[in-house]
Amino acid sequence: MKTPTVFVKFVAVCFSRHRLFSTSPPSAPLSSLPWISPLRLSKATLTKPDPPTESITAMVESQRKHKYISHEFAINLIKRERDPQRALGIFNTVTEQKGFNHNSATYATILEKLARSKKFQAVDAVLRQMTYETCKFHEGKVDRARKMMEFMRKNGCNPNVFNYSTLMNGFCKEKKLLEAKEVFDEMKSFGLKPDTISYSTLINCFCRAGKVDEATELLEEMKEKECKADSVTFNVILGGLCREGRFETALDMLEKLPCDGVYLNKASYRIVLNFLCQKGELKKATELLYLMLGRGFLPHYATSNELLVRLCKAGMVDDAAVAMFELMEMGFKPEPDSWAHVLELICKERKLLSTFELLDELTVREL
Repeated sequence: MKTPTVFVKFVAVCFSRHRLFSTSPPSAPLSSLPWISPLRLSKATLTKPDPPTESITAMVESQRKHKYISHEFAINLIKRERDPQRALGIFNTVTEQKGFNHNSATYATILEKLARSKKFQAVDAVLRQMTYETCKFHEGKVDRARKMMEFMRKNGCNPNVFNYSTLMNGFCKEKKLLEAKEVFDEMKSFGLKPDTISYSTLINCFCRAGKVDEATELLEEMKEKECKADSVTFNVILGGLCREGRFETALDMLEKLPCDGVYLNKASYRIVLNFLCQKGELKKATELLYLMLGRGFLPHYATSNELLVRLCKAGMVDDAAVAMFELMEMGFKPEPDSWAHVLELICKERKLLSTFELLDELTVREL
């Protein structure tokens, strides 16, 4: 039986290997499930029942010492295996080979095997593994992913929020905002409640498309639906605001959100600070720096040095000196070029006392 196109072509999302899946907790590790060695398969044995588990295991162990199991062989083994649990064992075990990574064909084969056996929990588990792979969406793959979800639904397995979020993410990568929004609405129409990941995925899609206001509306919807936004959600919004040059709004969020009980991480501040430095908004950048340091967040090392150099080149001697002292109090060690710029600028301003203080501090830090 040939694998349907919907399976063969389906690689909507892909991912780093989580090798163990099962439809229910197995009594033994999945890696101990039997293999069927490709060298032991012959025309004479095609109609014979599967050999005992022990003999299959021995055959596989012997074969692995001498033969690399290719994708084609793996597909044939999975197709020939009647027991879906043991087919999943083959799928997992071949992954242990050095340099082996599952491709669209092997994923399609195991998905078909599991779906036809009504092992939909295992289907979902394999789909979850695919989301951690590193390959990218290719043209048309997302549409085939939608067909896969339709197939699941027709066979009594309704896609869950995770499946919809994965499909939305695929559309976002292809810059198909309208399709991503349609998937989001479809998910809600089936009575599924979007979670933080779902909302964040669509918010990111809006922000990347330059539609930050629509993304902000979704953030408000999350509040209304009592779906708590996390730091990832806010970081996406902050990045979108900065890309549009709306720094005042981004800085206002950074200032007020923690006071409203929202947790922001160091990336939240770094995102905005990096944009401010890149755009030459040095006054705002120094103000944000003091806010960060006051809350215990240290900027990225490269960004800190870049800010100091930019302040010096802009002739902002006092800001550069204060920024350097504040950073050093948090354990920052400036690059030679950075503090050399600051010292040179202070000397030009004839502020010798500040120069000696800075040199003393640098010497102490170095020692």
